[in-house]
Amino acid sequence: MGGLAKRLYRNGKSGKIVIRLYANSEIDKAKWDSCVVDSNNALIYAYSWYLDIVSPNWVALIKGDYKVVFPLPAKKKLGVSYISQPLFTQQLGVFSSENSNNVDAFLRAIPKKIWMRSLQIHNQLENAKTKDNFELDISAAIEKIRKKYSQNVRRNLKKAAEHNLEIKQCSNDLLIQLFKQNKGKEVKELDKKAYFILSELLYKIQKKEKGKCFGVYKDGELISAAFFCNCLGRSVYLFSASNSSAKEIGANHFLIDNYIAKYKKDSLILDFEGSMIPSLARFYASFGADKKKYSLINKNRK
Repeated sequence: MGGLAKRLYRNGKSGKIVIRLYANSEIDKAKWDSCVVDSNNALIYAYSWYLDIVSPNWVALIKGDYKVVFPLPAKKKLGVSYISQPLFTQQLGVFSSENSNNVDAFLRAIPKKIWMRSLQIHNQLENAKTKDNFELDISAAIEKIRKKYSQNVRRNLKKAAEHNLEIKQCSNDLLIQLFKQNKGKEVKELDKKAYFILSELLYKIQKKEKGKCFGVYKDGELISAAFFCNCLGRSVYLFSASNSSAKEIGANHFLIDNYIAKYKKDSLILDFEGSMIPSLARFYASFGADKKKYSLINKNRK
């Protein structure tokens, strides 16, 4: 990607340089992370250390002295450079403390030699495809939050209470193993490399004290687990797993309810990361979560 560095996008009226493309090695990671933290729409996915794991060759468009930043998860195959949304990274986009930003200007600044395969951004775009996310306001007391639960959630919580379930922190390896033994058998895109990236990512988040893994145990057996990121005022339901027993006795509902009640810390939002799969969408919405839209770009916008 070295040849992509230092491309400039100029304002047509003044000729003033407003956006510059930086190679990964050129990015000042401290300034980058400071911009992300201070932005109006901060997301954990945009931290430099997060991107370094999920997209090691990422590059970036930056306006001014890190006033506005736009990460580009770039890859290269058979000599062709392209942008592709990384695994375990729901949304990227333009990040800034400024109230408004011209997202299209950043998209136009992407060099034509880089093919836009897919990119999911939190910024709203006209005439763009969208995907669904689900966010639950958890700023209130747990009693008030529970009033929004559907009858199905309440039934499952009653069911879980009958089985003497225990919640405690568990290792990331146990979470990944539980997933592999169950849902992982159906998810073909998660290969050995993907699981390695996931393991490295969860370890880094924990080391940064920005997330923990919690498990539900029944008679000493781990039946449900989830990794929650907790930073920037938001808890992200990043990765989860369960077996058939957990679903039968409401362990997944029990885990989420207990996280909100006991472990959310200073989070104001529980971000379920959404899903276009109807059954998962219903599950997230059943806790009272609101549907939020984000943009999907899967072709060059010039």
